[in-house]
Amino acid sequence: MKIEIRQIKPEGSEFNFSKSADELEISAEGVKFPSPIEVDVTAILTGDEIICQGEAYTEVEIECSRCLEIFDLLVKAHLQFVVQMLDTTKELTSDNEDFEVIPKTQTSLDISQRVREGILLALPLKPLCSEDCKGLCPMCGINLNESECDCLPDKTDERWDALKKLFDNQ
Repeated sequence: MKIEIRQIKPEGSEFNFSKSADELEISAEGVKFPSPIEVDVTAILTGDEIICQGEAYTEVEIECSRCLEIFDLLVKAHLQFVVQMLDTTKELTSDNEDFEVIPKTQTSLDISQRVREGILLALPLKPLCSEDCKGLCPMCGINLNESECDCLPDKTDERWDALKKLFDNQ
């Protein structure tokens, strides 16, 4: 996903990309990327800086952390960063994640790494198929979203009964 710097206009230019997760080398455990990653970026050239902002989005197949069912989830990542072009030939680095430095002689700007990071960071840590997902029964393992079970809750450890009595009195 390369943006040709000479194509960027001072009033802004829009760039659209569509790449597969394999092409972008995006992978995450328990996540499948059946759809391409779509990227819409606006780049504005202001002097020696390029201001880029846009979105990357795709649909993934992911496992619910409560009921373990596979479901489709729309993942959307907001992209925003500034690229500064300097008169130098040595390799330049920046510690700021939202700020990148490149030599003025560079003809293109590769945004693949930013898209990759954005999509991976937008994946939820605990994905849920729905907010009211009931999960699995801890006793029999049946999916409580699909049917009920007759399991009784686990018996509590009687060592905690004295503490429970303390709270019952209040």
